[in-house]
Amino acid sequence: MKRHITHIAIPYTPLLNRLALVMCACIVLSLFLYGIFLLQAVVHTAGRATAERRIDALATKTSALEVQYLAKTKELTPARAQALGFVPPASASVIYATAASRSLGYNSLHGTQ
Repeated sequence: MKRHITHIAIPYTPLLNRLALVMCACIVLSLFLYGIFLLQAVVHTAGRATAERRIDALATKTSALEVQYLAKTKELTPARAQALGFVPPASASVIYATAASRSLGYNSLHGTQ
């Protein structure tokens, strides 16, 4: 029986070496890709933190501008506007919107429901 096992194992030995080489290559490739994806996650996390800081700074600037705007609008009266050169409009038009015109979907534009 040993003789039969020896004859079967000999032809498959080169294939086992190739299979081991392919498996090692897959492991190395997997580790390399894992490192790349891990680095990308760190980069995106750092970028998100930077974006959050910028958003906070812009929110602060926006708040300051809103305060200035409210302060300026309290100063504006009809008499002050007239002194600055503002004039009343010559005529006012009233525009009515139907329910269909308030929807901006594809179906509302082409008449299909």
